[in-house]
Amino acid sequence: MTILKTELLFYKSKIVSADATNGGRMSANQIISGVVNNVWPHVLKAERDAGSTLYRKLFAKVANDLDETLLSATMWNDLPTDGDDWIVLFAATQRDTQADITGTERLYGCGTLNTDVAAGGSTIIVDVEDATLTGIFADTDTIRITDMADPDAVTGNEELLTISGAPSVVGTTVTITVAETLANAYTVASGTRVMSIYPVGDIKCTTDNWVETSTAGTYDEGAYPPIIDNIGTVDETWTLTFTDATNYTVVGDTLGTIGSGTTAADFAPVNADFSKPYFTLEFAGFAGTWAAGETIVFQTHPAAAPIWLKRVVPAGAASLSGNKNTTVLSGEST
Repeated sequence: MTILKTELLFYKSKIVSADATNGGRMSANQIISGVVNNVWPHVLKAERDAGSTLYRKLFAKVANDLDETLLSATMWNDLPTDGDDWIVLFAATQRDTQADITGTERLYGCGTLNTDVAAGGSTIIVDVEDATLTGIFADTDTIRITDMADPDAVTGNEELLTISGAPSVVGTTVTITVAETLANAYTVASGTRVMSIYPVGDIKCTTDNWVETSTAGTYDEGAYPPIIDNIGTVDETWTLTFTDATNYTVVGDTLGTIGSGTTAADFAPVNADFSKPYFTLEFAGFAGTWAAGETIVFQTHPAAAPIWLKRVVPAGAASLSGNKNTTVLSGEST
């Protein structure tokens, strides 16, 4: 089967703020492409005058109802902003917040072609928006060069290349040597951009950290692991606590009590935000004799890749209406 473009969605984090609590786990608040302020707030005059740095955490979710895996997924910023500000992305975890950002994270971003390059060439000269951004290109990185107007364009050229050796830097100009030769010619006039690619890897639901605490009860999580759902599963630590030999309650570490089950039937609590189960626990996995107070603890993780975006507005930045940033998710499916 094929994962459709319409099944690749971005979601906000549960906390969206300008302080240390910003970020955390994925919310059910979808980011709609092309909507003003869908990620970033307006930059008012006082902020432009003083300058600012702001972070936003996004989750790229594979909302595929057949629970397929997005293979070898990547993300990138498709173009520099039109304004004086600049935006980069870097890796996140399912639960980290702004307080966990150290400032030493590997950044990925986009620059513009400095000098026309011919087909067959292997040297690309790129301008970045700020001298602090020259590190967005590094040895062995995969980069994308394109003169397409946007990621959905049906005309223009694009290709993926591998950086060979450390790029050389003069000011905001980065000279890159690639291992391959260019298949196409690219010009400055055509709006060619060069971007570093963040290698996400496969995006799929997972479950782990299974711990049973029981004297005589067992659950065969190898043969009957929790069945997880690309749409309904969230990042949560679940605690199943027996109230007697056959009945139990289930509590999430952030969601609280989500229901009760029995060893005589499958348990599939529904995520009301999406009308899909958080997980399904099959009754056939239970064996032995369980007692009140005994527990099973496990974690689920969504089919979503978290990233951080960082926006820097330099002091004295000019006003610009319609400024934008485009973050792209790409991958393969079977």
